[in-house]
Amino acid sequence: MAYGVDGCGPNFLPGIAVVVVIILLLIAMGIVF
Repeated sequence: MAYGVDGCGPNFLPGIAVVVVIILLLIAMGIVF
């Protein structure tokens, strides 16, 4: 989170990580249920 303070460049990286985690959770839930 601290990297986003320097500029807009690294700010989108945590967002991509969150999206990937959510997609993986949805896939895992789809497999389990």
